[in-house]
Amino acid sequence: MFGIKPREEKFYELFEEATDLVCQGAASLKELMGNYAIIGEKVAEINEIEHKADVVTAAIIDRLNQTLITPMDREDIYTLANVLDDIIDFIQGSVERMVLYKTGQPSRGAQELVRVLYESTLVIKTSFGYLRNIRTNKNRIIENACKISDLESQADKLYRQEVAHLFEEEKNPIEVIKWKEILEHLETAVDHCEDIGDLLKGVVLKYA
Repeated sequence: MFGIKPREEKFYELFEEATDLVCQGAASLKELMGNYAIIGEKVAEINEIEHKADVVTAAIIDRLNQTLITPMDREDIYTLANVLDDIIDFIQGSVERMVLYKTGQPSRGAQELVRVLYESTLVIKTSFGYLRNIRTNKNRIIENACKISDLESQADKLYRQEVAHLFEEEKNPIEVIKWKEILEHLETAVDHCEDIGDLLKGVVLKYA
């Protein structure tokens, strides 16, 4: 009646698809940071990943509106879907700025920041794979949330060090402005990864 479906397990599949796209986006960005010459190829690749992520996010929200009994709180599903999408958006935003600003090869510090982002997305993907059996995997999810928090702390340190390096070593103020904005986008992407970890920890405390 009213087109409302019973309890849906499809959410897990959609979340796994979303986290896979997040990992793909971070992996593409990591490859680009190591080789600026492939920026044209990676821009197209990341734009396509971002589009696919938008489609998956919309599918999660649509299913949420059509499902009577969800496997976790509606608010948790909605927030997780949107924060995952935010990670991709900030990855795409970083790449777009590299193109618009014609930055050239990223610094070692920027490359390290993206490595931390990539590692964070891998932990996120593993964590979502545990949700189907949340009681069995309670400790694994909590441990992963701690790993993501540790990685976010690394990212904060890298961000501060790289910004300090820019102000100390870069003589062109325009270059400082360019890279500071890009670094902020990268650091914010890692912040969103930590948000996901905290949200998953909250889900565990509710259901496990």
